[in-house]
Amino acid sequence: MSLFQCEVCGCCENTALSFQGCSFVEVYDWSYAPERQGKRLCSVCGPLKYRDGTSTGLGQWHGEFRRVFLPLGMFVTNQRGNLAHKDTGDENYRAYAIEDPSHG
Repeated sequence: MSLFQCEVCGCCENTALSFQGCSFVEVYDWSYAPERQGKRLCSVCGPLKYRDGTSTGLGQWHGEFRRVFLPLGMFVTNQRGNLAHKDTGDENYRAYAIEDPSHG
């Protein structure tokens, strides 16, 4: 499973646990946060509803692994599907962990 950095909160996420990063933009209701449309989003930052008004089940952390926050915009998904530091290529993303930005 590929890892990616959420483009809103900066946490490390797994594509299988966040509907592929919510990349199927046309199926979701983005009226609550249009600025998030088209971004790769974790399960917390993902859209709350589909276009027909039914719940996506997102808006909370899935709990499958500990949520790790990273400096926003500093990580990319490399060719192996691992999260890597943008400048160094280092795959040990946990070494760059920061405090939850919403509590700082």
